Amino acid sequence: MISAIFLLAACSSQQAKNSGSVLTKEDVINKIWESSGGRKTWQNSRYLKFAFAPQRDGKTVSSRTHLWDRYTGDYRYEAKTSTNQNLLVLFNVGSLKGSSYLDGKILPDSLNVKEIKRAYGHFINDSYWLLAPLKLEDEGVNVTLKDSEDIEGTKMNVLHLTFGKVGLTPGDQYWLFVDSLSGQVKRWKFLLQSKQEGDFRWTDYKDLGGGLKLSTFKQSLKQEGGGIKFPIASVLTTVDREQFTK
Repeated sequence: MISAIFLLAACSSQQAKNSGSVLTKEDVINKIWESSGGRKTWQNSRYLKFAFAPQRDGKTVSSRTHLWDRYTGDYRYEAKTSTNQNLLVLFNVGSLKGSSYLDGKILPDSLNVKEIKRAYGHFINDSYWLLAPLKLEDEGVNVTLKDSEDIEGTKMNVLHLTFGKVGLTPGDQYWLFVDSLSGQVKRWKFLLQSKQEGDFRWTDYKDLGGGLKLSTFKQSLKQEGGGIKFPIASVLTTVDREQFTK
């Protein structure tokens, strides 16, 4: 009787141990946070400045610059138009209120609304390319842990992302390939609701400031010399408030 009880206890202990060793999506997400600097580091990263620069044949084809106060939602967006004019949009990502300027001249209300909407769309797209690893726990994001894969000799944990009724394109799907040891996202694939597909290798990890570590180059695996670079990617400790008003 004693032997039976001991054996049952031993089996239960072993089962609990085995159960505890099963990898969960929370484990992978926590590993990603750890490699990125941690949740608290991201919470403390108030001002984020970055430039989104698509590449073709190894050359920059365009560039958009963003400055974001994450605490207030105030935003400064700068880009060149198709006619090589300087576009500046100062707005709030929460209220979508603000002003737009073309070569320093304020735009009338009808054009201003259009440019704010366009700038907001670029904010959603461009920031996601940079910050996707930090947005896995956002409301409306559905994360599923898929079978691990071996890519270029490295074991990758695979997270599949779908979305509820959030964002501008909720029908998009993403697959993040996460180094099982370092916790860094090394690659992502996506299938957008527009049916566009993509496959990119994530490289050039750096500390953006304050310990926040992210990839600053997404190299296309479908188009040689193509990709998305972030030549500017910095967490700023202070920002002149006039950057959001003038």
